[in-house]
Amino acid sequence: MTAGFTRFNLAEGVNLYVHPTNKFKTNVVYIYFHTPLAAETVTRNALLPMVLSRGSEAYPTTAELSRHLDELYGASFGADVTRRGEVQSLVFRMEVASEQHLPGEEQLLQKGLETLAGIITRPAREGNGFKADYFRQETANLKQTIESLVNDKRRWAMVRCTEEMCKGEPFALYRLGQVADLEQITSESLMEHHAAVISNAPVDMFVIGDVEPEAIRDLVQRTIQLPASGPNGRIMPQTQVKREPGRATQHVEDRLDVNQGVLVIGLRSGITVRDPEYFPMLVANGVLGGFPHSKLFQEVREKNSLAYFAYSSIETVKGVGFMFAGIEFEDMEQCKEIMLEQLKAVQQGDIGDEEFETTKRTMINDILGAADNPGAMADLAVDRVFSGRDLTIEERVEAYQAVTKEQAAAAAGKLTLDTIYFLNRKEGGE
Repeated sequence: MTAGFTRFNLAEGVNLYVHPTNKFKTNVVYIYFHTPLAAETVTRNALLPMVLSRGSEAYPTTAELSRHLDELYGASFGADVTRRGEVQSLVFRMEVASEQHLPGEEQLLQKGLETLAGIITRPAREGNGFKADYFRQETANLKQTIESLVNDKRRWAMVRCTEEMCKGEPFALYRLGQVADLEQITSESLMEHHAAVISNAPVDMFVIGDVEPEAIRDLVQRTIQLPASGPNGRIMPQTQVKREPGRATQHVEDRLDVNQGVLVIGLRSGITVRDPEYFPMLVANGVLGGFPHSKLFQEVREKNSLAYFAYSSIETVKGVGFMFAGIEFEDMEQCKEIMLEQLKAVQQGDIGDEEFETTKRTMINDILGAADNPGAMADLAVDRVFSGRDLTIEERVEAYQAVTKEQAAAAAGKLTLDTIYFLNRKEGGE
């Protein structure tokens, strides 16, 4: 059982998690197909949900699918691709009104599940591939989305720092892939990839709403028919974690036509969701740069007026972290030194009582708020799948409360400097 969820193993590598609650007026279904983050499939995986979303065998045009969702009392559907560590997941979501709030309406969730199953497993086809128009349009949309990344300088800098920091590792790959790959993908080859994904990827399904777990198990088994797994079975992909980084710090600079510099400092810790230091590391990151009251924001932005933004983040499946700042070009060295000083302060336990307690209190409020959002609940449940730890929200709150300054400092001490990336203006820029 995943905390708050009843777990059913429907087949090898296929799990269903059901969370009964009457908090919401809708029932929400999330289905994750987990695949290895790999150069040969990363772009196909990003494109596939986009094309699948356009229609199904039962509703072969986007207009027909949209009308059908409207008939289900405005049901909503979405698809995306996410990355946790070196696992790329295709995510499908269906949300339908709860029948308890619609007197006389029956089987609404069943209809929603049937629609979702059709989109995923019985796509709109043309010959041996997807419908040509949809394939062409979504390929163009993905190309535009990847190319537009450069217009979001903060995200661009993060992606570039990750590419350089993790060169040679799957984690270096951008979750949406790369434009060059799109030229090699055809409608037919994408359909072949679709068959491979639904046959080989491990699957986690989450249903949240005013439901009975056993009834949902039976309903899902009737409505979502996945093909038998391939000869190797549905095996959860693994992430390579470097626990002893130790290499010399590398400095990387890109020059673009920008009005503001972006400094990203890449760190490795080797601490992941499966480690005892997980909660201390979360708190350490909060103290360092997770919030407006944190050290980076206060020292870099408020006290020294050096940055438009300053914060930190950690990725706890891969065991890496980052510090960010948007700055004037000439302030790079000074800002870098102050940011590294703040990291050192946390590592040495130079943490005030107020900032420490405010950090823990804010994180606890955030986790309590997750109980009021089905999307956040599903996200936490996926994190539990990756961590292998079955913690309720209450147990997570207790874990945050139990973290001491000494534990947070010790966890921060595992953060070692790896890459300093700076997005600079073009040579000769004003």
